[in-house]
Amino acid sequence: MTDTLARYVRLRDRAVHTTFRTVDGEFETAAFKGLFHLARQPMRSRELAAELNTDPSTVSRHVSQLVELGLIRREADPHDGRATLLVITGTGRERVEAMRSGRRTALNSALSEWRGEELATLLSLLTRFVDAAETLVPPACERRTPDPASPGSGLDSPVSGEPHP
Repeated sequence: MTDTLARYVRLRDRAVHTTFRTVDGEFETAAFKGLFHLARQPMRSRELAAELNTDPSTVSRHVSQLVELGLIRREADPHDGRATLLVITGTGRERVEAMRSGRRTALNSALSEWRGEELATLLSLLTRFVDAAETLVPPACERRTPDPASPGSGLDSPVSGEPHP
């Protein structure tokens, strides 16, 4: 079982952490992940970085590529003129739908010889596995409260509210 899960993780990592060529040049697959979030709603770059669980500087590089391709645009935030929102364009929406369609086609191809009851069993067991795994892994952007008793927690006093000597 461990070997199978490890193989799946390697396949997924290879698919996610690759570059691909388009008529517009070579891009990291990760650059296009942001399009799926922006297809739901416009957001600031910092919010997109949090959604993608990645560093803002990485998102900035990806955003530049997506703007250059005409897949997203920057607009002034109507609630705060100093801030900029990232907004998907019509071309960006078309690209999202094309990627979704490609994923559906690949998944349908991989599962084309599976019987209905096999698919139902896979879905049931996979759901059970993911539910269990989610209880073990904290959310990516969760901020942990420092343990007041641990050294270097940044708190002056562990319990009494008085500074350390």
